[in-house]
Amino acid sequence: MGWEVVAKLDDLKDGRLVIRRDHLQILLIKLQDQVFAIDNRCPHEGYPLAEGTCDDFQKEITCNWHNWKFRLSDGECLLGGDHVRSFPVKVEQGAVWVDLDWPPLPIREARILVGLQRAFEKRDTGRICRELTRLQFHQLDPIQAVRRSVAWSHDRLEFGTSHAFAAAADWMALSQRHTNDWERRVVCLAEAIDHMAHDTLRRPQYAYAEAGRSFSESAFLEAVEQERVDTAEALVRRGLVDGLHFDRMEYCLSVAALRHYNDFGHSLIYVQKTGELIGQLGAACEQWLLPALARHLCYATREDLIPEFNGYAAALAETPAAGGEAVERPAMSGLQSGGIRAALSWVTASLAGHRVESVFDALLQANARNQVCFDTSYQDSFERPVNDSVGWLSFTHALTFSQAVAEQCHKFPDQWPQGLLQMACFVGRNQRFLDPQIDLAHWRVAEAEPFLAEVRERLLDHGMRDPIFSAHLVKTTMAVERLVPHCHADTAEWLLAALHRFLEAPLKQKHVRRLARQAIDLVGRDFPDRAGST
Repeated sequence: MGWEVVAKLDDLKDGRLVIRRDHLQILLIKLQDQVFAIDNRCPHEGYPLAEGTCDDFQKEITCNWHNWKFRLSDGECLLGGDHVRSFPVKVEQGAVWVDLDWPPLPIREARILVGLQRAFEKRDTGRICRELTRLQFHQLDPIQAVRRSVAWSHDRLEFGTSHAFAAAADWMALSQRHTNDWERRVVCLAEAIDHMAHDTLRRPQYAYAEAGRSFSESAFLEAVEQERVDTAEALVRRGLVDGLHFDRMEYCLSVAALRHYNDFGHSLIYVQKTGELIGQLGAACEQWLLPALARHLCYATREDLIPEFNGYAAALAETPAAGGEAVERPAMSGLQSGGIRAALSWVTASLAGHRVESVFDALLQANARNQVCFDTSYQDSFERPVNDSVGWLSFTHALTFSQAVAEQCHKFPDQWPQGLLQMACFVGRNQRFLDPQIDLAHWRVAEAEPFLAEVRERLLDHGMRDPIFSAHLVKTTMAVERLVPHCHADTAEWLLAALHRFLEAPLKQKHVRRLARQAIDLVGRDFPDRAGST
């Protein structure tokens, strides 16, 4: 377009004029002896800035809809969010000239990325969507926004990898199905970025240890086992300096994740999802993702050390290192009742005669059955004790962990005993919270692919404010989708039914009264004379 005459100076006797050129609406403003040109559409919601209020002294304009304020000379937003586009102006012989060309692409890109970082720091989801769309429509790579969000967030995670990185891998996978549909794709990218912004909102930096001695598997595993966070971080960072990549560390990371029944299964899930995310965003992200993962592994809760699961170590010692030869699935009668110890014993006995894939399928089905039959009164009640504080995520984790076991143990078969025994821990721990009256028939899915396509569409408009819940929606959906093609037909039936029930059931997201009652119960033990008082 270049420079064009858009008006006569006399046309601005009232101080303002909106002119149109193709798709552009340009607001001309004359203040004293200067003329300014900005986009008439406020970058927030598109309301006309021509209806705004000018500050002649500051040379600013306020959009009266939401009180956003813009500097007229360059469009900088001084209060609010996005910048408005400004245009170079000159006046010659009574004619107002405006340069309608965009600034050079590198300048546009830099400005968008600054805006994106500000949106990230405030967790402004609307602006995140707008800046992503600007990248896309300027034919710039929007994936760089996710990559930069990993960089902005990695050292603000006090305990390392969180659900945000794990869910990002699934949102990225979902986005790749919509390469020709920007509306759906931007939803997926924005979800990934929003969760990272949520987990790091107003958090300080937690610096990682500097690179230390050369990485070795034995040194790293020992550091994790001893919870020496600085040592583990330093080893990983030195490995990266020395040219190691995730694929060279993946076995060691998987072993560390499965060495204990770690953190409700998070650790192995995080290892697997970290690998996925690196594959999607590129090896440059290893410098941020791998130290965060090392930190998580050191801080992870070791549930096999609490009484409920203290039979795990003995069961692992007795479990064959490799499965037997029988292809058929072992009988599940001893698996679906008897609690954690019975489930662990079932794995030990079954692996002696059956292939690991067959034992895996049985455990997967048992966990899916549990999810179908979850007694939601445990979620809804505020009157139950702490050890009965379960909800839907107690069950979905069994499925997402199972998918991580399938991925990592196929790569590293010596980890099958640990993976299967920890799946059994999920089977046993959730048996107490089932409703035997729930019928599979009510939740059976007639056709898998149409159902999964509908679910994927629902994910794009889930309506959940707290990203921990939307993260589990997408993670469970993607896990079921990946598991179904590789399991027995009846197991696939239970998996789809489990997802169906989860999606249709009410999801209680806040438990203040439960927490209050549990607080009174715990603290009140030191004040017996106040027991029962309010």
